[in-house]
Amino acid sequence: MSICDHLSYLLSVSSTLIFLIFISFKSTAEIVNGEGIYELPNNISVKDACDNAELSAQYDVLRKLGLERLKSNQVEACTDSGEKANCQFYQSTFNFVTGGYIKNYEVIKKNSEHFINNFKFCRVVIKAEAYKYKGEHDPEFILYADVGDKVRFFEGSPLVIYADLSEKAYINVLGWYPDIDKENYYKLYPNEFEKDNFLKKKFTIPTRDNSNRYELKLNFPENLKKDETQEFIIVLATKRKFAILNKIKISELLSRLDDENKHNWYMQKIGYSVLRKN
Repeated sequence: MSICDHLSYLLSVSSTLIFLIFISFKSTAEIVNGEGIYELPNNISVKDACDNAELSAQYDVLRKLGLERLKSNQVEACTDSGEKANCQFYQSTFNFVTGGYIKNYEVIKKNSEHFINNFKFCRVVIKAEAYKYKGEHDPEFILYADVGDKVRFFEGSPLVIYADLSEKAYINVLGWYPDIDKENYYKLYPNEFEKDNFLKKKFTIPTRDNSNRYELKLNFPENLKKDETQEFIIVLATKRKFAILNKIKISELLSRLDDENKHNWYMQKIGYSVLRKN
């Protein structure tokens, strides 16, 4: 074998090894069926009940992967104005499984006339492409965040996020509004007023230096018929800069985070309710 041939051979072997190493770190999809049910009381539409059953089915998939460890949200109070069932639903389903995510799924059964002990439910069965996250969280890389002591706000109220980091990190803050869009997160920070999102230790969003420039105001969805809605804040800390568009599909974000490896990021989720002003 000539020197040139030998070099070509080594390059070929190296490329193959690099490819194999790269492939070995990719998460492997598991195809799992999940089932969710949601009661059909008088104060909720069939569509809303089936949407909620579909969301429950997604969490059922992740539980079947053996990812039972749940972190609880902070929705601690439900309304007494007829929306208690929906509030309790979001309170339970926004508990999130820490070890994996669903990339794609299809609904294979949907029955809005499902009865259990004479109570009517919507039942949804899905077939999902689910993944377990690669790696483990870095125990030295921790984030804690909340929105203060209150968990219910009137529309028009300003929202301030209080957070604490164990070390410097890049911060992204996202909003999830399931009553109007269950599929996407919306970026709240960084924004046009605050572009530098490399933060340390204790901080607020808006940051203290920019609190006089803008505020995060809680608005109530115009076409929502009920008087209370549940919203959620996602605070994401990453060791490396991590760009997010103003609107991002939830499954896409989780897939991108999987590529980053869990060792390099930490996510905190916060739930609260917004009440319509009479």
